[in-house]
Amino acid sequence: MAEKSCDLSFRDGRSCTPEQISQSQAGGMVVLKRIGLLMIGLIFLVTGLSAQTPKVRISAWYWLNSAPKTDWQGDFITMKNMGFTDVLLGWGLDAAGVATRISDTQKAIRLAHQAGMGAYLIVWHPHANSLTRRPEFMQIDSEGHVLKSFDVFNPEWRSTQWKTYIQKVAKAYGTEPGFSGYVFDDSFGAGGNGVVSYGAYEKKAFGEPLPTKPDDPRWDAWEKARQGWWEDWARDTTKYIRAIDPNHRHQIYLEDHFPMVVNPKRLSRLGLDFGRVAKHFDAVGGYTSARWSSDPDSGQKAAQLTPEAIEGVRKYTNPRQEIIYTFWVANQAEERLPGAAMYPTADQIKLICEAALKLGIRHIDMYGYRIGEYILKPDQTMADMVPPDPAPYKLTGQFPLKFLWDRPEVHQGLADYLKSLNR
Repeated sequence: MAEKSCDLSFRDGRSCTPEQISQSQAGGMVVLKRIGLLMIGLIFLVTGLSAQTPKVRISAWYWLNSAPKTDWQGDFITMKNMGFTDVLLGWGLDAAGVATRISDTQKAIRLAHQAGMGAYLIVWHPHANSLTRRPEFMQIDSEGHVLKSFDVFNPEWRSTQWKTYIQKVAKAYGTEPGFSGYVFDDSFGAGGNGVVSYGAYEKKAFGEPLPTKPDDPRWDAWEKARQGWWEDWARDTTKYIRAIDPNHRHQIYLEDHFPMVVNPKRLSRLGLDFGRVAKHFDAVGGYTSARWSSDPDSGQKAAQLTPEAIEGVRKYTNPRQEIIYTFWVANQAEERLPGAAMYPTADQIKLICEAALKLGIRHIDMYGYRIGEYILKPDQTMADMVPPDPAPYKLTGQFPLKFLWDRPEVHQGLADYLKSLNR
């Protein structure tokens, strides 16, 4: 057994032997060395995290099926060179393509990572998805129409089909080095007349008759019941994801068109308390879409939507809640017209970015970089357009010269600005 070291003297007055002094000094050097190595490790860790986290995150949407696979790598390199830090990847017509085309989606994430960007995945749209429709799991509006959107209020649906789907997605991508998070798009877009839902679950849980309009008896109670069910969906959704992917650097982002989340009448019709839903997500937002024209003040008018949307969302959320600001960079007034779009210009896009940054936004998100047709033709089905692996997907119809990828006239001016935000 080694001789006990000492602190140069014993309590009874005895002095340490030379051997004990030597052992104490050696032990102290070992401790100091270990502390030094720990400090160096912490410095490298902090430096690494700082290098990976931009001052301003800048992203844009990219529909994988609006481009041949051979274009993905080049497009991602171009996006990185323009100053984008992240890309939002999805399968356009079918949000569930992230579960049916896993190998292609993983390839896209890896190509984005190689280009120096993170990749979010668009994992949900209430009705633009190919999940199997079962009548008992579908939303029904107050006029009795069975909708294409799923009844998020129904706990049986959430604990079966929904849990299976969302956890399959988390398992497929949660360990990808370039993965940034999960995006829930147009999350409250029910369809029909927007007053939902009137299925067997709601009748049993609330009791009949169910109110259908604000002046019906028990409407206030009906509104509160649905607010609770919306929160149940939010709580279950994030719980299911985090059970598989506990990495909080992988954000869970919920968004919808900003009038859907800030208009009191629409919130009442949906039975939605946006703040109660938002608190379960890492980030939320209300996106905007503008119409530009040749009017000299067109850019300023479009930029005025930005504070309206951001402040509107903040009224319903916790002050610490992160808000991602998503806005269209295609002009709705020109989207379906022939020829190249004239607007927005790079300067008009910069006006919107500046308005968001002044309000403390640190993640600016643009719709989109490369986007395809989002309406199926009568002779098309999701299964035809976005079949499961390994069948090849079909290219969606394009919006030529309307989104960022084929509007090179805005690239340089926008690139100079976006890159300046992270210098």
